[in-house]
Amino acid sequence: MVTSRQQRGSFPHLSLPLIVRGRARLTGGRTVPEQERENRNNREAHGAFLAGAASAAVSIWNSVRQERARTMLPELPPNIPLFVEVDPGSDLEYLRKHFNLEIVSEHNDGVILVASPDDGMAKFLNSTEAFIQDRRGGATAAKIYSLTGPDNTQLRIERILSESLLERWSTVHDAQIYTVDVGIECLGTITVPDTPEVKENETTEHFDARLERWRVQWRKAEFEWDDLMESRESQLIEFIGGYNGEVLDIVHGTHMGPATLPDSFTVRVRVTGLALRDLVLNYPYVFEVAEPDEISGKFTTDIVEESTLNELRLLPPDDQAPAVCVIDSGIQEHHPLLHPAIDVASSTCFIPGVAATDVGDYVRAGGHGTRVAGAIIYPKGIPTEGDLKLNVWIQNARVLDHNNRLSSSLYPPSYLKSIVKQFHLGPRSTRLFNHSIAAYRPCRLRNVSAWAAAMDWLSWQYDVLFFQSAGNLPPSSSALPFRLGVLDHLNSGFNYPDYLTRPSSRIPSPSESLQAITVGSVSHADYSGTAGTSFASNNLCSAFSTTGLGVWSSIKPDVVEYGGDFVRDNSIPPSITTPPDVCPELVRSTMHGGPLSGRDDVGTSYATPKVTAIGCALQSLLPEEPSLLYRALIINSARWPQWAENAANKLSAIQQLGFGIPDVERATQNTAYRVTMITSGLQSVKSKEAQIYRIPIPDLLRSPAGEFNVRIDVTLSYVAKPRRTRRSIPQYLSTWVDWRSIHLGESLESFTNRMLKVGDRTSTTNEGVIPWKIREQDEWGEIIGVRRENGTIQKDWAVLKSHQLPEDLCVAVRGHPGWDKDPDASAKYALTISFEAIDEDLEIYSPIETSLRSVIPVAEVQTEVRVAQDV
Repeated sequence: MVTSRQQRGSFPHLSLPLIVRGRARLTGGRTVPEQERENRNNREAHGAFLAGAASAAVSIWNSVRQERARTMLPELPPNIPLFVEVDPGSDLEYLRKHFNLEIVSEHNDGVILVASPDDGMAKFLNSTEAFIQDRRGGATAAKIYSLTGPDNTQLRIERILSESLLERWSTVHDAQIYTVDVGIECLGTITVPDTPEVKENETTEHFDARLERWRVQWRKAEFEWDDLMESRESQLIEFIGGYNGEVLDIVHGTHMGPATLPDSFTVRVRVTGLALRDLVLNYPYVFEVAEPDEISGKFTTDIVEESTLNELRLLPPDDQAPAVCVIDSGIQEHHPLLHPAIDVASSTCFIPGVAATDVGDYVRAGGHGTRVAGAIIYPKGIPTEGDLKLNVWIQNARVLDHNNRLSSSLYPPSYLKSIVKQFHLGPRSTRLFNHSIAAYRPCRLRNVSAWAAAMDWLSWQYDVLFFQSAGNLPPSSSALPFRLGVLDHLNSGFNYPDYLTRPSSRIPSPSESLQAITVGSVSHADYSGTAGTSFASNNLCSAFSTTGLGVWSSIKPDVVEYGGDFVRDNSIPPSITTPPDVCPELVRSTMHGGPLSGRDDVGTSYATPKVTAIGCALQSLLPEEPSLLYRALIINSARWPQWAENAANKLSAIQQLGFGIPDVERATQNTAYRVTMITSGLQSVKSKEAQIYRIPIPDLLRSPAGEFNVRIDVTLSYVAKPRRTRRSIPQYLSTWVDWRSIHLGESLESFTNRMLKVGDRTSTTNEGVIPWKIREQDEWGEIIGVRRENGTIQKDWAVLKSHQLPEDLCVAVRGHPGWDKDPDASAKYALTISFEAIDEDLEIYSPIETSLRSVIPVAEVQTEVRVAQDV
């Protein structure tokens, strides 16, 4: 039955009631690894081994420096570059505190690139001697399994170079000129004690005095970090200049208060092969050297299906309509289908050496940025008649040249920072940015690229949302070197869709950004005709769409949209084309001729703006809410097509589709059969804090006779400050966050005791756990091989019979310690939860709305959320 209320469409999102917050009951704790125990039991041998390795490293480094002075090479910093091996995932601060070792970068296998600022490694040798003698202060030497000196050049190049540069390393010539991006660590050996915690029976006055002493130490360290970064920039510039090299750009974070901890800067340099080799092998603070990312191109065909405007009349957006900044190849701003929506006054070209006002789209065969802008305005096709009120302002930030390429003199982190500052701080306070630009090489998995990290940092700093294309596989590697194309996979015996989930089809940078919504492509058609046969059928992953998983096994792409497909003929080897039948309808640039719109190109570039359009609809609906909520609602609205739900290999499905195809109506509207509940405003959770939300389920929905299928979706969207030199989410982010749900049959009191340090913890097992698809561990859910918390967007879903619904659906949002020790460090988040009667046979909205009125949001349980450590 359709109610009058449903006909009116008056089903707004409801507010999620936060009922309690307090100190989280976090499980886990360090157990002593077997190797560490063996080292303790063999003190003399292990201590002598470490001392010998350290002494040898000092001797080798002294010889290197003497030889450099003799041959008049540029001076290096005195720090000795080393590698130590420790237990993977352990807290590394003891390396600074006990051994005076600077942590340059961390790797997942426990190999740590360090630098000793002590020429003779005196503190390290003293600690190893104390370990041998079993004296106080020496025990931590057991945590270091091995030490390798600067003579291990193979280990350095393997850990520092990007995959593509490592492949070319043997062909680097001394006199040849190379442009590379270099990451420099800047934390030094500066240490700050752990944040103090209230002691038992301690007075508030006494604790506050200890906390203030800690804050004085933190502020002092902050100034020292600033000075160290400035010093290392100067050192590197001098070193590069000693080889007559050129520093093209330097990017690092600016301090935004006492919680900011910049750990590195990234620099693009142009140097000789001789300088490059010296930089990689000997410069102690380098943690990454990579070739500049080159972006994937566009696919075009000579076949264009024209469309006409007929009687279409476009009305400009309201002045307060959302704005989207299109970072691309420029836009044909006077195009009849776009002009009323263009914010002409803000248009800027960021290409070095090109006038700032030169913002046209010069890309041949229909343009690129013009197509992207059109897909934001017309995500479901271009009308040909009638009056159409446009609902978004398009802003034009040109960064690509006429060949749809990115200049090596335009460093991506730099242009992202400049564009966000200009447009977000401009008159329209832009928060949505469409970035249909991606490199062609698969992204690195050991760390987040500088390009992606810039997105993550800007998302934290400004509450902006990037819509990022997943990137494309070319038809063949002849089009894009260093990236296997579709034909290359076929010729190697990997057919569609099997090749999509191979490492060679992995998403490129910056699509691994943890904060951006990364968008892949699915096909909208099942084509078989004169041109051949399409690879995909309707709702299957496009033949060209790159896939996940992303860095640290994060779920990427996040979602997919319709971006077209490839068609192959029956020749051997086959030819690949893109006839109009498999292409989405897009606005075309007419700068070089051709129709105003057509079906003549495919790619994730054009799937992405269709998702951006959902972001625009959400900003129109909820203009005062944070972009983190827009991200949560978009992901929460996504659904897998039926083939994926039925797939035996669901890991492959999530690699191709992420969370599925989003839906603007599901994101923005409810019905009598669907209810969406959201947090309002920018929420924050501190480290070691838990916040519990409660949704009481009315008895009438939980009737024992009820056999209605109810789908529950929970989506957490959060952001925290990143730092690049770490190799896991807990260390990449200043504070990391996850969520836990109540069990079936579990009481509210039991769940509260399980999540918070209050009362006695109720013994629980996995019996009665809601059958979430993903779960907390990669082998617990239905989708084996992924875990929910490996990302800053954490969605899970389950289908229950209505009689199985819990009395209360409770979700706890929990903060965990990251790298930031500030007691006020926190992550910002948004949470959304939805219920839907899949078969539209059970009215859900009104009963849930009524039940929520009975919940009084209070935060009665307040406990200190601080790390235990005296000062």
